[in-house]
Amino acid sequence: MESVDISQNPIKNVYFGNLTDTTLGSINITGFSCGADSTQVEVETGMTLCPVSSTLENINFSNVNFDLFVWGNCSHLKSLFISESGGIIFNEQDVANSGFPDLVNLTLTKCKLSSIDQFLLESRNMRYLDLSNNNIDNINENDFSSLVNMEYMNLSHNRIYSLPDFSSLVNITRMDLSFNRIESLPETQFQHLSGLAYLNLAGNRLANLNVLKGLSSLQTLIVYDNAMTTLPDFLMKAPYNLTYVDFGNNPFSCTCDIKLLQDWILREKRTYVDPKLPFLCKSPPSQENRGITETELDCSLHLLKYLLPPGLSGLVIVICLIIAKVYKYRWRIRYKFRLLFYQRRHQRLIDNDDDADSMNSDNEDMEVTYEAPIMRRQYHAYVAYHKDNEAWINDQLIPNIEDGPQQFRLCMTERGDIPAGRNNVICQGIYKSRKTIAVLSDNFMDDGWCQYQLQIAHMRLVLDNDDVLILVQIGEIPEDKKTTLLRQILRNKEVLKWTDDLIEQELFWNRLKIKLRKPPRIQSTNC
Repeated sequence: MESVDISQNPIKNVYFGNLTDTTLGSINITGFSCGADSTQVEVETGMTLCPVSSTLENINFSNVNFDLFVWGNCSHLKSLFISESGGIIFNEQDVANSGFPDLVNLTLTKCKLSSIDQFLLESRNMRYLDLSNNNIDNINENDFSSLVNMEYMNLSHNRIYSLPDFSSLVNITRMDLSFNRIESLPETQFQHLSGLAYLNLAGNRLANLNVLKGLSSLQTLIVYDNAMTTLPDFLMKAPYNLTYVDFGNNPFSCTCDIKLLQDWILREKRTYVDPKLPFLCKSPPSQENRGITETELDCSLHLLKYLLPPGLSGLVIVICLIIAKVYKYRWRIRYKFRLLFYQRRHQRLIDNDDDADSMNSDNEDMEVTYEAPIMRRQYHAYVAYHKDNEAWINDQLIPNIEDGPQQFRLCMTERGDIPAGRNNVICQGIYKSRKTIAVLSDNFMDDGWCQYQLQIAHMRLVLDNDDVLILVQIGEIPEDKKTTLLRQILRNKEVLKWTDDLIEQELFWNRLKIKLRKPPRIQSTNC
């Protein structure tokens, strides 16, 4: 005999002997009231359900007093169904050694369980788990970590208030968590359950369903009798393909936040919305007890709530990009503005010069003649340099240029860093000098203010169309920096290189003095 099924029969007396040395694979005595009343079913006390040689694979008991049984070795058990059985079902010492390693289907319903024995959930082959209608209120974090092949889980009608980690249930397709005490769930609760197609969360205390983000395979959603005021917008958009939804008996707030849900109910034809519980508004008071689909909402102004944040975000991003670009190219921008300013000033001075020539021709007898301001140069050269070269400026440049018999006059700004706001002083100094000496070094190439002075000097080069820029190189400069500078800004102007050789030094200073040319008309204004 391989199977015994005497379920749902009016038999009053059943006698089980010891099952040792049988090939019985299935026992089903569902529908009896076994144990409490021996006039109905009589079981031998201490009977071993799974003796050593047992091949039992299926057990289906209902209303059985398990104090009468010894589990024994149930290592071949694949299906275990126990319903409406009180008291202690499993004595851990009876099953801990062998457990249920091959268990595929486990149903323990209406058994007044308050917790789950860990050894029941160690089978990696388990696909079906039903622990509904018990008193379970707490589940350990790793209770389901071994159930990698689980396809169906039913934890409904318990007292669960928080759920464990579900990340291992990657193959599950159906889950029933209804009628528990769940108030909130983390958004990552179901993030690994990409194949979940059926989810029942009815009869809990959930206020939102953000936990469902990413469940694109979801087809059936039951969330009636919760605390939701609306459904999340993403459920009503692709890639979600819901075919059945039941969300009645929730305290919906019939404001413009629910407009998308209202349109979805009226227009979505692919999804069946279960109407068994009414979809009534609970707030605001003016809409109370009115159906969601019957509520008239004017939400034209409400669109600003959705359009304004993206618009402001985009504006902030654009402003940040503009600020970043302005900061990155601040020296070029300063240069362009100065170029425009001095172009206009240059043209105005030329016009004044023409007026002065006309005035002089009309007043030939006058002793004082008018000289155009464009020709007034107070200094022989303006010196642009980096603070690291200040010693060379003081020890070499100034003594060799200003203290010689020619008495050249140099215009120099403050020593060290040039503070912000001194750009006018720089421009005036360069403009009032006949030449500009740029003392080039590696640090000079990397300094923003030095580059700014060089750009203003280059502007003079462009406007005056004259050789007004003298480049002196101090130390070694990487070829890439020098090539970029000369090609893009200075148009391959000559560079006077400094050397430590005494003969070359004399030639260097002579060349520099020759390029300064004759002294300009000196005025008393200090630089």
